[in-house]
Amino acid sequence: MGALLLLLLSGAACAEPDWALQREQGGVTLWSRPNPPGPFLAFKLDMQVQARPVALLAVLRDTARHTLWLPGSREVRLLAHPSPDEDLVYTRLAAPWPAEDRELITRSRLSWLSGCGFTLRVWAEPDALPPNKGLMRIRASHGVWRAESLKQGESRISLETYTHPGGNLPGWVVNRVAAQAAFDSFTAIKGLMEAGRSPVPTDIGPCSN
Repeated sequence: MGALLLLLLSGAACAEPDWALQREQGGVTLWSRPNPPGPFLAFKLDMQVQARPVALLAVLRDTARHTLWLPGSREVRLLAHPSPDEDLVYTRLAAPWPAEDRELITRSRLSWLSGCGFTLRVWAEPDALPPNKGLMRIRASHGVWRAESLKQGESRISLETYTHPGGNLPGWVVNRVAAQAAFDSFTAIKGLMEAGRSPVPTDIGPCSN
């Protein structure tokens, strides 16, 4: 899924709308806001987790278990790992009939913060592979994860994300499904991080210990 608004427009008339609280449950909070001119919402999520920040990388890179943390995913596979801080990933997402399944190719780039926290910027690279017949290629998707180290091995995890699914899907349907999927995904990631069952990447230096 996902995406981030990076440009702040100057002037009151051009200012971005405020985030509106949608849901708060089980330690996970979800906000949304419009992303004009399209009808699809941007989302922001936040949670505190009893695990180190690197546990988030362990879950996100555990593509073999993608169905545990990415609702509606039919396939997630690593296309390339050019460096310890960069990945190119292919994702196929289920869509309800008669809509076509969506496919998304994303590049992510990792930047380390103090205390082994990090930001992970993710954006669509739709032309990295030829299109597949019968699938709708998502062309606009941006997101930024932020994992901050807290005391006693805890972390604060946040995500700002926006995705345009392509095609002529009605905004009210997509927004409802996307909000539920984002909340469910964050909740699942929280549980997986705290369970510690995904292998921690070994190529990220001292923070893998």
